[in-house]
Amino acid sequence: MISSKRAFAGTIILTCLVGAPAFAADTTSGDLVITRAWSRATPGGARVAGGYLTIENRGRAPERLQAASAAHALRTEIHEMTVNDGVMTMRPLDKGLVIAPGQIVTLGPGGGHLMFIGLDVPLHAGDQMPVTLSFQHAGAVKVTLDVQAIGAQAPESTKTTAAAEPAHRVEQAAAVPPASTTEADESFFTHLHAEKAMANVTVSPGRAGPVEIAIQLEDANELPLSADAVAVTLGNPEHGVAPITANAERVGNDQWRVRMSAPLSGRWSLGLDIRITPSDAVNVVSPILLR
Repeated sequence: MISSKRAFAGTIILTCLVGAPAFAADTTSGDLVITRAWSRATPGGARVAGGYLTIENRGRAPERLQAASAAHALRTEIHEMTVNDGVMTMRPLDKGLVIAPGQIVTLGPGGGHLMFIGLDVPLHAGDQMPVTLSFQHAGAVKVTLDVQAIGAQAPESTKTTAAAEPAHRVEQAAAVPPASTTEADESFFTHLHAEKAMANVTVSPGRAGPVEIAIQLEDANELPLSADAVAVTLGNPEHGVAPITANAERVGNDQWRVRMSAPLSGRWSLGLDIRITPSDAVNVVSPILLR
């Protein structure tokens, strides 16, 4: 369980390892050293959150982060951020994330990150969130993310809680059963990230046919963002479905909603045109998967 304690326009950062110092509270598994594992508190009603950490490969062979899971998330994805023609795109890394020998991979705000989707509890500053990382060679590695304040840009300490806490505490936290299945689980959740704006997007139901798209906007500090207008574009180039754009309706200060049709199952492209002001717009695109 999540317990209390005291205390993206970039790509995944690769830093060559040349005499990098070891932190006092590393999580080590084989040739891997994992540090600075953290997340941010979630604003009210948000069901997605980002996860950040640093992975160092001290071995002589490549390692691959294949998957991740968290007890209180419906699913966890490994995301990368890219910019094409001025449009920021976020996509899951279906084949995982490679950490080359002698390299450090940093997942952080504005770049590559873990995405926890379908959270069944809110995250509060001071919480600890257990996460299991699945590597190709090292296998399952349990870490604990320190939850920082909303808008935090880095953890307060370089220490990772998985090594600082007694081992039995981490095991107990990781043993909590995953979120129970409900009708809401049929929805598809994703998170779109740009330099000035982010969007938590829920597509209901998560299958082909008429869908309702709910959008919650946040600024770069993950605080509620009020915009002048939001337009949503759906397209399926793989099946020759031309993009269709519809204007979303405001249903709250930072919340928007639109009903559209996605008649085919499979991968769709979802784009948002967020008009923060009449002269300031943000465009983000992300794939969504409908059953």
